[in-house]
Amino acid sequence: MVGERSPDLPTEQPVAITTESAEAQAEDRFCHWRDRLWDAVRPVDTSFLSNTDAMALEMAARQYSYRGIQTIKNPFDWALYSLLLWELKPRTIFEIGSFAGGSALWLGDQLNNFGIDGQIYSIDINRVTEVSHPRVTFLEGDGRNLGATLSADWLASLPRPWLIIEDADHSYGTTIAVLEFFHPWLDRGDYLIVEDSLSAGKPLQALAEFLAVCGDEYEIDTHYCDFYERNVTWCINGFLRKRTAVGAIAPAFPPRNLGEPGVPQWDGFWLHWMQDCLDLCQRSPGHPSALNELSSARAQYCQRWYNTAAADLESTWHSSLGQFYQRLIASNFPQRRISPTDWEFLQDFVKYCSGLPEPEASIQVTIVALAFPIQALNRAAWEDIHQRLPDWLRPHLERALATRSAILDGVGEAIGGGDRLM
Repeated sequence: MVGERSPDLPTEQPVAITTESAEAQAEDRFCHWRDRLWDAVRPVDTSFLSNTDAMALEMAARQYSYRGIQTIKNPFDWALYSLLLWELKPRTIFEIGSFAGGSALWLGDQLNNFGIDGQIYSIDINRVTEVSHPRVTFLEGDGRNLGATLSADWLASLPRPWLIIEDADHSYGTTIAVLEFFHPWLDRGDYLIVEDSLSAGKPLQALAEFLAVCGDEYEIDTHYCDFYERNVTWCINGFLRKRTAVGAIAPAFPPRNLGEPGVPQWDGFWLHWMQDCLDLCQRSPGHPSALNELSSARAQYCQRWYNTAAADLESTWHSSLGQFYQRLIASNFPQRRISPTDWEFLQDFVKYCSGLPEPEASIQVTIVALAFPIQALNRAAWEDIHQRLPDWLRPHLERALATRSAILDGVGEAIGGGDRLM
């Protein structure tokens, strides 16, 4: 009967948290950075998430907005930030990397919702001017030279506790410059968060090198890093609490080669990233964001092959860069309909190759064309090219012709027109 409790169901009893259990939980909560797994080339391997889970969430997060402003934040970290803000109740928040201002706006709203008397200072090379909030101050500044924006006297006047969020261009140089700048200003109990190490890699490398110098002054808060499961966050090992007081230790940071701003291409992380994009496309065919990433990679590869000297084509083909390209052309991706821009590129590329000596011309045409619908060149042209190819490339063309033969007559559907290049 409605309203009656079934006698067969156990009733839930409230769980009492004793002082001893709370202390044990707190003791297990924080750990030394050397007790964690670190992998800046393949960060997802340190997470409970699978590579395709992480990739799908990353692609969705790029579409996320807050109050109509693109924010690029995943649901796991939104929830973790809410918990941290309530627990820490920061009076001063520094966000390095404003983007469109959505996350700073969200932080300001959260401070109001929680009744926290705090202020957010969001810094970016391009200062945000289209967003305003009484608790947010947008500043123009370079994460690699924060001293030009934040004066010592002003920093010394700001109330505690502090929360530092490093979320700039995700390069090694910017991340480590931000960490080393704020280190002497952080007091016991202040928090430091390094964002997007799951989707960029270089911030994790910078964090590990930073902690190799002054790691005894910090402890990783596993309550946030492992709240859902191990490193189910884009801030891999990236929630840190300061253990020591301001100026307790003066670490000697070594000279750094900061490199160029931005996330590098063609490194190990980038290759793993593209592998994960391809895995996601195979798991979820037609995933638009993953397909866009692969299309961008194809364009970059075409430029790479174009710039590769003839004598280096074979070695590049067998390198780690070439191995992913081989996997890409062996997948279903090259059979997808291409844009008019791609079609124009193929036309220009074939024309360029026609001026090269043989067999370089046939090799270049084949390497690039294999990443596009094979029917862009007609069967007779491929049979002529096939005879000029070296042994390391010929089987790939043969496989493509065999596996894609069913659509050889569907050139109009694949490339948007009835003409072939040759």
